[in-house]
Amino acid sequence: QKRPLAWADWKIVLGRRKLWGIYLGQFGINATQWFFLTWFPTYMVTYRHVSFAKSGLLEALPFLGAFAGVLLGGFVSDGLLRKGSSLTMARKLPIIVGMLLSSSIVVANYVSDPLSISACLTIAFFGCGFGSITWSLVSAIAPERLIGLTGGGFNFIGNLAAIVVPLAIGFLIKGNDFTRPLIAVSAMALVGAGSYIFL
Repeated sequence: QKRPLAWADWKIVLGRRKLWGIYLGQFGINATQWFFLTWFPTYMVTYRHVSFAKSGLLEALPFLGAFAGVLLGGFVSDGLLRKGSSLTMARKLPIIVGMLLSSSIVVANYVSDPLSISACLTIAFFGCGFGSITWSLVSAIAPERLIGLTGGGFNFIGNLAAIVVPLAIGFLIKGNDFTRPLIAVSAMALVGAGSYIFL
């Protein structure tokens, strides 16, 4: 039966703790993604002084890692479900593990070899991909008649990272020092993981 959208529907979509868990989680996982889509080349060339020729190959590795993570996250989640795990466990575990791996981006602050830097960033972006099955939880916990509205809220809050993260990184850079931006991206991923664990 069709029902018009009412203010009470907004109250449901914006008032449930579990839904805020996935909204904030999506922001956290998108934070890592938007670092890679905006500041990553600048980080490698300007701050880490990796030549453009070398940088091309080293910059490809994290994206290949993310590609592998996206596929593996789905396989692991479905495999857990087939082995008898609850829907909640099968969906949340890869997301949480992925975001914890994403938070390892901060380790790049403590290595200096270009290959080691790329390895750290590859692990972080792999984690971002591995945890990218977040939409499966939207369909699982959203009120059935409000999946569209819930999905809109999920996308809106999650994709605020596309605005906040590039601006925050630009604000946090001191000269060519990316230490604080990487700490911030790592912290956002940890907040996202925490939102799935506690909310």
